[in-house]
Amino acid sequence: MTIYFLIVLCGIFAGFIGTLAGLGAVLSLYLLIDVVELDATIANGTNRLGVLAMALMALPTFKKNGHLNLEKSKFIISCIVIGAIGGFAVAIYAQEQAIKQFFKYLLPFLLLVILSNPKKWMRETEQDFRMNPLLSLPLFLAIGFYAGFIQAGTGVLLVVVLTLFARYSLIDANGVKLSAFAIYTGLGILVFALNGKVDWVYGGFLALGQGIGGYTAAQFATSYPGANQLVRYLLIMVLVAAIFRMFECYQYFV
Repeated sequence: MTIYFLIVLCGIFAGFIGTLAGLGAVLSLYLLIDVVELDATIANGTNRLGVLAMALMALPTFKKNGHLNLEKSKFIISCIVIGAIGGFAVAIYAQEQAIKQFFKYLLPFLLLVILSNPKKWMRETEQDFRMNPLLSLPLFLAIGFYAGFIQAGTGVLLVVVLTLFARYSLIDANGVKLSAFAIYTGLGILVFALNGKVDWVYGGFLALGQGIGGYTAAQFATSYPGANQLVRYLLIMVLVAAIFRMFECYQYFV
């Protein structure tokens, strides 16, 4: 019973962090693999139940408070979903190590980007801005592929790209992120489940926690006046923690 309580608690924290910034799925995936000791591929599929619950519980609040414009975002979301479908196909059979290494070295770059020019992160969404499709199509297809393959870390990457290149506010970027999550994660769960790669018991407790965390974070983000600044600080903190963990920096302090 203790392990289920731990999964719910981890899910609440992961859902809160994942809704506002990202990398929540990294924490829950770590729990499923290293603590619960699920097979990595099954953990990858099971982890998506929590992501779906988080997105579905948070999205209505973003929409209600005007932080989700589906008309403006439909091209981006479509590209991500199409890319994710390709990622699912690879994830069922492929080893994850190579792409994990890619993401590991991407983290310091993302941190430097977020630390540079703070004013860019405080902007409001430019509703009339349209990205060059020659750039945006391969970019969001690639992000979608990574999301379908592993999921962990997609939120941070997507929020950074949406804020800097598509000129969304940080809060609106999270609304788009969650919309894409809800669509492709639902499809991904179906693919993983049909291949026997989902543990529904552990996944159900994780979904409970992440649903609570996602709902709470959405309420906070859409009602707090300084939410953009807070999300930027939260992004910085989760990136520093992830870099510390992935590069095993703790070994230098023992």
